[in-house]
Amino acid sequence: MRSLSPRLTAIVDALPLTPGMRVLEIGGGTSAAAKAVAGRVGDGHILMIDRSATSIDQAWKGAAAEIDAGLMSVRRIAVEDFTLLPDEARFDLAFAVRVGALDGRHPATGRLALRRIADALTPRGRLFVDGGDPLRRLSLPHRDT
Repeated sequence: MRSLSPRLTAIVDALPLTPGMRVLEIGGGTSAAAKAVAGRVGDGHILMIDRSATSIDQAWKGAAAEIDAGLMSVRRIAVEDFTLLPDEARFDLAFAVRVGALDGRHPATGRLALRRIADALTPRGRLFVDGGDPLRRLSLPHRDT
């Protein structure tokens, strides 16, 4: 089993996770952080999304036990295209590490991504991204509840 890098460990440690929480990871890569989160939310759930087919394939292989146990799922989709599936519950928290749409590299895509994330979170849901110490919270556009 591959361990988390010190940077990802600090990020996961900084997330305000509680048992039973539903978490959305945006741009999850190989699923290392998602697996760590799955171990901390007890009977909760983490959905890892990524636009890369390679990342999703790696996640399926690397997190097979968590996926089989129902603690984690993965979906190939870009954050700016993300919507909840029919009957899918909203998420309590979302986070992203090195995602261009959320770190200012792609402002137009970022505005759309923030809207999609806001729509996928509960009214009290929060979004965290890297670039703080180690995280920073992003404001979300107004959303209907």
